[in-house]
Amino acid sequence: MIQTSIHSSVMRSPFRLTPHSKNAGFSLVEILVSLAVLAILLLINVQVIDQVQSTWAASNARVSQFREARTAFDILVRNLSQATLNTFVDYDSNYVITAAQNAGVTMQTPSSYLRKSNLQFVCGPSTSLLSGGGGEALLPGHAVFFQAPLGVSENPSYVGLDRLLCSRGYFVQFTSDEPFKPEFILSSGNKYRYRLMEFSPPTEKNLVYSSMGANGVATSSWFSAAAAQANAINVGNETALNIGVTRPIADNILALIISPRQDTQANQTVSATVIAPRYAYDSTVVTLNTANSPQGTQNLLPPLVKIVLVAVDERSAERLAEQNGSSPPFGTTLTSSFNNANQLESTEIPNLIKYLASQNVNYRLFSATVQIRSSKGGL
Repeated sequence: MIQTSIHSSVMRSPFRLTPHSKNAGFSLVEILVSLAVLAILLLINVQVIDQVQSTWAASNARVSQFREARTAFDILVRNLSQATLNTFVDYDSNYVITAAQNAGVTMQTPSSYLRKSNLQFVCGPSTSLLSGGGGEALLPGHAVFFQAPLGVSENPSYVGLDRLLCSRGYFVQFTSDEPFKPEFILSSGNKYRYRLMEFSPPTEKNLVYSSMGANGVATSSWFSAAAAQANAINVGNETALNIGVTRPIADNILALIISPRQDTQANQTVSATVIAPRYAYDSTVVTLNTANSPQGTQNLLPPLVKIVLVAVDERSAERLAEQNGSSPPFGTTLTSSFNNANQLESTEIPNLIKYLASQNVNYRLFSATVQIRSSKGGL
């Protein structure tokens, strides 16, 4: 009995060894499924990272490029707001004639006073104002030229004379960067871009007074060669006191639109674009004259000027350059898009936006209405 009891006790011990379970670990099928899921997740991660990187690169290029366009736009707005004509009132005919001038001249008694100026404000399609620029495809959009007290001089002794009268002009031109590159910069080729050009001779080179016609009115010869001067710069021949009077201030500017406008707050029945329905405005010309205002807009500044600047980012510009080389990628489309100032906001700008979207370019429009401080209020 004693032996049997001991044997039974041993057989019931809780520390008995058991065989290994068949369900422990992973099968080959499970491992393959896990690897497939992991590969899909990694592929999705790569695509997301690539998309983020592309978006960041595009945004960075757009921000850096549009920063340059914004700076150029601010310069244009600030300088244009200071445009002046220095108008004065004088007799309609000059009865004071020197002995040398009096030979064969009939003396005339003045009959009225007229508004006069020796300066000029002019804007319109670039191809109608500029010579030597290469035609419509190379000069898209509009140009504007004026005088302003900007105080720019080549003479160091004139520093501080901020009221010195200077010429200014702005237009878009498709050019190579070769004339504007410093001599020490080496590159494999030239960059062809649409550029916003600034015509900015110092006060010593303001030719408006030497471009007077027989009637004492300024002619367009003081600025007409501005586009040709940009390409005439000799690389390496410029100095600090002898630089080109026309230089780019921003790359990748497709078009500049200038629309002089009447202030309609006092007269709601007058169209704002009546003074320049086709964008062209010349302060030396008699337009919109009436019995009460025989001179019309002659020797008057436009009270308001609507400015639209169209810019693209550098990545879009590089792609266009690869496709078109030294040829302007948009041909004459940008020039022919604007011919009716009354439809600028309603039709012409939306059509331009639609066209740029069809060309798959990243663009931005800068727009402002500038009030010219020296304007006398218009008609």
